[in-house]
Amino acid sequence: MQLYDWQKKCLRAWEKNDRIGIARVVTGAGKTVLALEAVRRMREQFPDLSVKIVVPTIPLAYQWKSALLQDAITGDDLPGFYGGGKRDDPDNRVMIYIVNSARDALSTHIKKELAQKHHVLLICDECHHYASPQNRRIFDFLTPEIAAGSLYACMGLSATPFQTENDAALTQALGPEIYHYSFDEAVREDILSPFSVCEVSASFAPEELAEYSRLSAEIGVLLAKLYQEHPSLERLEKHKFLRTVSHLAHEADMEPEDPAAAFLLKTYQRKEISVLASSRVQCGLAILERLRPTDRIIIFCERIIQAEEMARLLRRSYGNICILYHSGMTKEARERNLLLFRENSARVLVSCRCLDEGIDVPDANIGIVLSGSAVERQHIQRMGRLIRRAEGKDAACLYHISIREAAEDSAFFPGLNQMEKFSLRYYPAEKDFSNDLYEYIASTLLNSAKAHGLTGPALCELRACLMEGMIHADCLLPESVIGKCIQTATATHEKNYWRLMLKVHQEFSKQNKTSS
Repeated sequence: MQLYDWQKKCLRAWEKNDRIGIARVVTGAGKTVLALEAVRRMREQFPDLSVKIVVPTIPLAYQWKSALLQDAITGDDLPGFYGGGKRDDPDNRVMIYIVNSARDALSTHIKKELAQKHHVLLICDECHHYASPQNRRIFDFLTPEIAAGSLYACMGLSATPFQTENDAALTQALGPEIYHYSFDEAVREDILSPFSVCEVSASFAPEELAEYSRLSAEIGVLLAKLYQEHPSLERLEKHKFLRTVSHLAHEADMEPEDPAAAFLLKTYQRKEISVLASSRVQCGLAILERLRPTDRIIIFCERIIQAEEMARLLRRSYGNICILYHSGMTKEARERNLLLFRENSARVLVSCRCLDEGIDVPDANIGIVLSGSAVERQHIQRMGRLIRRAEGKDAACLYHISIREAAEDSAFFPGLNQMEKFSLRYYPAEKDFSNDLYEYIASTLLNSAKAHGLTGPALCELRACLMEGMIHADCLLPESVIGKCIQTATATHEKNYWRLMLKVHQEFSKQNKTSS
């Protein structure tokens, strides 16, 4: 198995730590291959090895099965399943568990293996899911003696393992973080597809803004009451504040007149106005109208009703180019639609949160987030659906639509300062977009072309390339990537486009240096 340098370093760190620890690795960089190599190395040393793999979802379980069979890890034995309607013999040398089913069974199965003096390797994929009180029951088998013994090994895998108050449970069960591999490193080392992030700002419709403002004023009054009755709330961070207010509301039996209960209700109502703002769907449609026919697109929604509305409008305008994938559908329907997207029978996949993690669609190159939470983990997971390498895929772009007047829309990808960003403003009346710096550079290039005598069809081609470039944000890609696209372009328009994006990229770089 050919390993990247980061995988070799990570395995060395894991083995040095007695084969216990958590690897924090960006989605798409090769976490599964890392784990398969860990299995291979341990099996060579311990032929009796029992491998237990825990995953949060059924689709991710099937992806693990495919990876295990492809790399012949299980030999002549098929990997067993525990969950999703299956209960295979837990004595199988390799077992894949879905966490909901593993809660009551995995500890018993591992205890049995250890009692028989078998070596056990526990792999917890997307391990941040297993810190909750319900899910961490999968670790009930652990005692200090087992953790310190030579029979037990474990590996936690996640892009973002540590972000909740329950995270101490992960390190107690799986060990400390032994390696971190970031977005920036993976892109710099050419493991992931280059990408750009396009932040698109839209506005409420007038009636939505009026209702949002009314609720905001009422929330302000309730907040003042809460601070007056519970002064300590003012000193709490956001997540602790909300948890404490929720506790106060439940103590009052969610009585509507109670300030804490009323605050939670009106905050939820205000969020719903923002999440379901009509301009989000309108803006998403306007973006899609300007994308290329060859683009493979995932549209992320926060609510099923929004996803179904988006799919309905797309089908009305474009026919059967899109399919749905959300938790309100049957398992068979979701699997069928995902297969249609993978086989390119549909080029747009409209989804909700159930697609955020674990679904491998490497040839998707465009993501449109209609609405989402401000949780960094969700942003990273959604970007992870797009940045996997695939044949013929030069780069990826994620469009994140926010509402300018909404308090819930926070900075995108907080803390990841080296990521390239491109800002667009959406104007619903004109169904158009703007970016002041891009338009300034485009105007300069057009005027220069006219001064050099460019007219007629050539000038129209220049305008068309500039308009295409603003919505795609390709000018933010690394110069080496743009150069590669110029070399591989076959059509005249394609070659013109990438040559122009190189000029825009260079102008952007000059402006950024000047401003800094």
